[in-house]
Amino acid sequence: MIDENGNLIGFDIDFGNALGEKLGVTVQWEDMDFDGIIGALNSNRGTMAIAAMSPDPERDVDFSNAYYIGAEESPFFVLTLAEGGVVDSNDLVGKKVGSQIGTIQESLMNKIITEFNLTADPKQNVSQLVQEVLTGRLDFVLIEGPTAREYVLEFPSLKTFELSHPEVTKYVEEVAGVSVALPRNSEWTEKVNEAIAELIADGTMDALIAKWFTE
Repeated sequence: MIDENGNLIGFDIDFGNALGEKLGVTVQWEDMDFDGIIGALNSNRGTMAIAAMSPDPERDVDFSNAYYIGAEESPFFVLTLAEGGVVDSNDLVGKKVGSQIGTIQESLMNKIITEFNLTADPKQNVSQLVQEVLTGRLDFVLIEGPTAREYVLEFPSLKTFELSHPEVTKYVEEVAGVSVALPRNSEWTEKVNEAIAELIADGTMDALIAKWFTE
């Protein structure tokens, strides 16, 4: 997310800065469209990506060990207006849905679009999608749980719940959590894994989870 001063904020930002400290490096953040991240890594325009990215084996990058696994373990959550009439997955039929381009949420949306008779409107920017839910242009957004909860905290008029569908169950059985993405055969992968283990062991991750998801 971006605060009123134009600074990047959020769980991933705090995690990335803490990771940089463990690695002994200064983190230089570059905000970019999600669907451009993999290409940036593979063309040496970035050392690693920290963007709530699920370690999908179909993505052409290396992944660290998971640094966060939510209690729900599913990356497919519905973010919608609390008073918008969408209570559970059965209420999604015929609705207008948004997702971030290049994400696993967009991939799932495309798989269920006919079954649910959805009108899809994917966009590059999650914040824009959330604003369109708030203004009623979209009925809901497919998004990962941690990010959905951040927006619910920021905008009390929103609510979120886990999408229930066989495709979700299938995915969760194969992939869980979010990881740091790195170029193939990166020299940093093992160092990042060691740093993540330290951040978990010294309580840093629990503190960040409490700060962004429970406080």
